[in-house]
Amino acid sequence: MSMTDEIKDTLRKAPRDVGVYLMKDGGGRVLYVGKAKNLRSRVRSYFGGNDSRPSIPFLVSKVRHIDFIVTNTEKEALILENNLIKEYRPRYNVYFRDDKDYISLRVDFERPFPRLEVVRRPEKDGAVYLGPYASSTAVKETLHFLQPIFPLRTCGEAEFRRRKRPCLEYEIKRCLAPCVGRVSPEAYRRILEDAVTFLRGGERRLLSDLRRRMVREARERRFEEAARTRNMIVAIERTLEKQRVVSESRTNIDVFGLCREEGSTWTCVIYVRDGRLVGRKAFPTVRSDMGPAAIISSLLKQYYDRGVSVPPEVLIPVDIEDKAVTEEWLSEKRGGKVTVKRPLRGEKKALLDMALNNARQLFEAGKSPHESGEAT
Repeated sequence: MSMTDEIKDTLRKAPRDVGVYLMKDGGGRVLYVGKAKNLRSRVRSYFGGNDSRPSIPFLVSKVRHIDFIVTNTEKEALILENNLIKEYRPRYNVYFRDDKDYISLRVDFERPFPRLEVVRRPEKDGAVYLGPYASSTAVKETLHFLQPIFPLRTCGEAEFRRRKRPCLEYEIKRCLAPCVGRVSPEAYRRILEDAVTFLRGGERRLLSDLRRRMVREARERRFEEAARTRNMIVAIERTLEKQRVVSESRTNIDVFGLCREEGSTWTCVIYVRDGRLVGRKAFPTVRSDMGPAAIISSLLKQYYDRGVSVPPEVLIPVDIEDKAVTEEWLSEKRGGKVTVKRPLRGEKKALLDMALNNARQLFEAGKSPHESGEAT
């Protein structure tokens, strides 16, 4: 294909370093952002005529300028690429237009008698954040389930400070009335910590602790507290019975599924916590001729860059070129090792098949449950 003299000169002088490249049209608009271990080699491949994707000839025919940003490491290039895609939303990149914020639950243990607060954007303020949850409905259902088991206060700060007598929530045993001193700070904090343990997927450990606590309370003749602990155990066990066990290893895993038909791609992630299937999120439909590997790679970066919790293991349906650096980036976000893999057999392959079936259901339904997004 024909190239301008400027592009020829750019390809000749392109650095061989790791970094990010930005392809621009004659007006300076960013058309595509990419990263590479060897910038010169990667950029030259676009103009060699060997890429069979239909969009590539259209892309390179519009490119008039190419800018390079050299980085020290592949991880720096990955982060920079992701930030530039979010900033410019280039036409030829895969971009998931899922602009709504994920909802989280916030707990500030520094406050006296803290509550579970619903927030849109987690901040680095020392509080504990749980989630995220894909919808306000999911959060409401979670809080509705938690309240009778972990009777924490739900009132706002102003109401909490001015209340002189217990409200109806106390009368129906859905709150311990810390506002009027019906529970000690120590006892309240213990219940709050139990709720946080449960929400983090530590149901089995929590049940073990509760059983030991119930025995100790009964032995010390604190029968009312022992009865409350017993009721908590029963409620949690009933909830766990309703959840499907999908992994005997009792691990926390995110599993991504992908279905591709006629130039459109449907993707989703299913959440496995403590070996149990606890939820699913569907992403907006992507319309692009980029391959499944490029789409999954972009999805991982854009999804986990939104402040969502990162599990120790992520299963994907296709191998991705930047697997090693993606693992490094995710491990840094989690604060512990993260493995990204495409399982070929066994229990984890069954989980992947489940995610793939969920993605196919989205295709068969004809649209994503979210507003359809387009990434070209």
